[in-house]
Amino acid sequence: MSPSDESYESDETFKLTNRRQRTSTMAKRRKLSKNPHRSDLELTNEPNMLLDGFFHETTHDSPERGFEDIFEHLVPDYAEVRDDLHEKEGGKDDHDVQLRKLTRFESSCIVDSFSQGDAPYATHFLLRKLKLGREQRRVNTSPADPLLIESITGDTISSAPEQKDFPGPKVLETLQDIQTTAYEVSFASRLQGTMPSRTPGLLSLDWETETPWMALMNDVRQHYRLAHPEQTHVTETSAPIEYCSLHACHLDQVHELLARSFWEGIDVSDSLDYWPERCTVVATYKRLVIGIAIISSPRETYITFLAVKPGWDNAQIATSMLYHLIQLNPHKDITLHVSANNPALLLYNRFGFKAEEFIVGFYEAYLDPQSRSSTNAFRLRLRH
Repeated sequence: MSPSDESYESDETFKLTNRRQRTSTMAKRRKLSKNPHRSDLELTNEPNMLLDGFFHETTHDSPERGFEDIFEHLVPDYAEVRDDLHEKEGGKDDHDVQLRKLTRFESSCIVDSFSQGDAPYATHFLLRKLKLGREQRRVNTSPADPLLIESITGDTISSAPEQKDFPGPKVLETLQDIQTTAYEVSFASRLQGTMPSRTPGLLSLDWETETPWMALMNDVRQHYRLAHPEQTHVTETSAPIEYCSLHACHLDQVHELLARSFWEGIDVSDSLDYWPERCTVVATYKRLVIGIAIISSPRETYITFLAVKPGWDNAQIATSMLYHLIQLNPHKDITLHVSANNPALLLYNRFGFKAEEFIVGFYEAYLDPQSRSSTNAFRLRLRH
């Protein structure tokens, strides 16, 4: 017998053996598929049976056959077993979509990809679970082993001790009777502070001046305390008069103050665009605007408006605002017009303003006919 005949005979023998083994494997698979209620042990052992068949096929010397040729016939069997395991372990979600567990390769890829950059808190929580599962597979430990969890995540936090002493009924009644909380001890004071907030562009603070309106409000509060001693009264927090530059939050109150002091329709919003830190002075008490002083620009230092809220006059507020305007624009001649019967003439005289011109009917187009202010005006100048 020639070597070629020998090779041909061995080839035929190999094909016959291969066909018998495949027939045996397919018979086993059909036998398992006939039993729809297979036990977990049978489902677990089925991959082992398929691997045994693959082992028998690869033990024969077949240099002409590659891995793909041998494994091609076993792929459907492995795929069926894999689908059965996924269906058993994964289950379905609310939308009846089949779920499955992540493979080791998939979980490792997710951990490596998200561990390199920043991720939200929920992502870090899932990554921690994936890392814990990877360590469990690495040491072949049960997921419920507390020693492994503690070794990976650190010492566990001890639970808080149970409270044995509960407050009595008197304590609960006292807490329920509280209707108001003093601002100094309230949670709001912890957030905002008991001192007034420092306004941007602050020029000065005046803690000593007490205006007629402040004295009136103190008398009203004292009278209410005496009339209702049984009630809990809020302690009034003291605050200074602040002098600062004009801001957008002041505009509404400034426009109202100017309308009451002069005439309707005055708008000073454009003062925010022309050096407000040098051309404007606003007097505030807490969040109430009580005075305003404005000059046109640092180049043309003309005082357009100077007004104080009624009830806050005779407290040197206008004097302080005018002083700050002069200090903000040193070495400048300051001019203004003032009504002939305006008491502010005495104020300007104390600062050294001198009359340069008397103008008849200067305010005639602006003042109301029933206004007590004179329509005639003096033009004053402070020279440097």
